[in-house]
Amino acid sequence: MDNLGVRLAVDATAPLPGLDQVSYFNNSTMMEVDFLPEHLIVVGGSYVGLEFAQMYRRFGSEVTIVEMGPRLIQRDDEDVAEAIRTILENEGINMRLNAECIAMENRGKKVAISVDCSSGDKTVVGSHVLLAVGRVPNTEDLGLENAGVAVDQRGYIQVDDELRTNVLGIYALGDCNGRGAFTHTSYNDYEIVAANLLDGDQRRVSDRITAYALYIDPPLGRAGMTETGCESQGEKH
Repeated sequence: MDNLGVRLAVDATAPLPGLDQVSYFNNSTMMEVDFLPEHLIVVGGSYVGLEFAQMYRRFGSEVTIVEMGPRLIQRDDEDVAEAIRTILENEGINMRLNAECIAMENRGKKVAISVDCSSGDKTVVGSHVLLAVGRVPNTEDLGLENAGVAVDQRGYIQVDDELRTNVLGIYALGDCNGRGAFTHTSYNDYEIVAANLLDGDQRRVSDRITAYALYIDPPLGRAGMTETGCESQGEKH
């Protein structure tokens, strides 16, 4: 076939001072942990970080979430983020927001993270670190340059509203195209391309109703735009 479908992504790192000097988990290697961390520091206050944070707090670990931004889950509305924060803090999870200058260093068998927050201690010391700062496309070794397929600065394959790349006959589906990093969006990518190629339809990504789920307890589910997103486009609600 002359069509290319790719669903590849790897865990992202961040240019944090000292990161290359310490051991840390990502959302993949965290699944291999077979012990209970004494104090788990989660760097990143979005979906994966919050899910692991609550999980290990309930297992019995002390947990601290370190987030560079002023609040959790930036893609959701502020009142929703505040409700999630309250739920997690009520379970004993520590929050360090506005951590704009994160740096790491080993302290014996533990890891110290400088958070430089506006209040509280400037350093958090824990036994283990989970780096939960997202995922990036694993497109560097696909030979895209040989086919002339365009990628953006982050490595995502550039596609149009029907998931076509700039090269005729080549499509990009799933994690690699930056149009969603979920199982359900990847499957919908397939539905769009299959319908357009095989059935003569004209399905588009822009017709997709956005859906997110945060798997904490109680879980958060959202379908469609946020209130903030509607306001930014001049929609009434």
